[in-house]
Amino acid sequence: MRLFSLTCLFISALLVAGCGPGKVSPTNSSSNAPATATSDDVLTSAIFQLRPENFGVNATTDKPVSLLNSWRFKQAETAKISDPAIIDRPVPVTVPSGWISPDEKPRLAQAKYDGMDALHIRDSQFHHVIAGYLSDRGQGELQKVANVIDFVCRNIALWRDDELELPLIPAMSLQLGRGSSEGRAWISSEILKQLRIDSIVIRPKSAKKTNDENWLFGTLVDGQVYLFDMQLGLPIANGTNTSDTSIATLSEIVSHPEWLEQMSVNEKYRFTVEDLVEPTLYLITNSNFWPYRMYNLEQVLPPSDLCILYDPLMDEQGRIGQLNRVAKFGGWPVENLKPWAFPRLQQMELVSPSEEQKKEWERLSLPFNVPISVKYDDQGKPVSAVPERKMQKFRSDQLLGKFADATAKYLRIRHLEVEQNPADVDRINRIASEDAFYWTSICKYEMGEYSTAVELLTDYLKKYDRKGRWFFPARLLLAQTYAKLDQLPKAISTLERSSSDDPYRQANAVRMKRWAAEAKK
Repeated sequence: MRLFSLTCLFISALLVAGCGPGKVSPTNSSSNAPATATSDDVLTSAIFQLRPENFGVNATTDKPVSLLNSWRFKQAETAKISDPAIIDRPVPVTVPSGWISPDEKPRLAQAKYDGMDALHIRDSQFHHVIAGYLSDRGQGELQKVANVIDFVCRNIALWRDDELELPLIPAMSLQLGRGSSEGRAWISSEILKQLRIDSIVIRPKSAKKTNDENWLFGTLVDGQVYLFDMQLGLPIANGTNTSDTSIATLSEIVSHPEWLEQMSVNEKYRFTVEDLVEPTLYLITNSNFWPYRMYNLEQVLPPSDLCILYDPLMDEQGRIGQLNRVAKFGGWPVENLKPWAFPRLQQMELVSPSEEQKKEWERLSLPFNVPISVKYDDQGKPVSAVPERKMQKFRSDQLLGKFADATAKYLRIRHLEVEQNPADVDRINRIASEDAFYWTSICKYEMGEYSTAVELLTDYLKKYDRKGRWFFPARLLLAQTYAKLDQLPKAISTLERSSSDDPYRQANAVRMKRWAAEAKK
């Protein structure tokens, strides 16, 4: 049977709704808002639709965008403003030369809400929820930062050498569970922004290219810049103590070359102290936080949906902008801070992906279609297959911190593997079952049920071995789980077998070195 076109709505939503201005309802449209509805009613409805649990990756932006623009007009009516020229008056965004392209300025200045705004609102709420439950696990800001980065690196598996690396915005990378070290940094910065913590990228002053791997991630906490290696998924430790908050700072490390040497095992570490004496600093920022319309919206968000939507780059209305805030924090001249190009390049590449990238998106997102209901004719032949796409919702539940619920729901997905279906459906069910298996083990880890996580990860590795989609990250997570149980010899032995195609091979070597040192204490 030819399965009905599983033309992935995941892809169409990402390419159509997520990467361009989207379809914006006419400014004077209020078709989605009853005439008797109040301004608050319309806003509540719009924000409810944009909650991450309601606005999935295959949702269209038309209706919530129309509601947001209807809300604008109802606000104007309340203020007795009827002149469209006033209601739609643009508010230009001021940025240093070179930080945005000329064609971006009109969109950032416009009064209307558009499709990118809808995704920005959803993603900000999404990151705010994640920041909330990770923050609850920490005592103090540095511990919260460590929790966020550890979570992101655990949930974002690095691309293997034989995989096509795709451009992904943070929410999509979290949904797929895949990304690059730069993607990890971008996601971490978006979550940390919801905790009002800024992030930067640090490169050697002598670096000739801005797209090589010679960089570190820095978080600005308690007057210091704390250093993390997002490729390794580890902080730079300040000495032999490797606790979550024993993290080297930019100001300290220039006097301690041995701290960087500890990041080296079989390969020389790519950073030296000389690289960090006068590094080049890149601000991690997101232009979706700059429009003044986001300020207007953030001020009136319903209490249950509070999150950071607005963070201007430059100072305005007595509010210090992100650029001056970061410069003041580090005592750096403003002109020394450059924009980190990665987020913008990812968004630009998403606008016009190659055919190869589109096919890879479809392949990776196929599991989100399950369960798939198959209907048969009187002769028992399959005639249609309708995707229910519950897997996508279950994954969102997991990322929103509903780990117990997601675990129970993933079990239903895993059972699909034993059902009899047409070959095309069977193939998708097998892939989804494997994803559900691995993500269940992450849920158990997040809930602190480490013994159960060990059992699941061990079973996963036995069943799928190197053919598994999550073989390398599952092996690393098993070792980390043993470490959580203070079974350091088992943690080390889990990672001892290395291979050249393992994207975690250097990270594993550093971890084994640290665990071996801990075991001797």
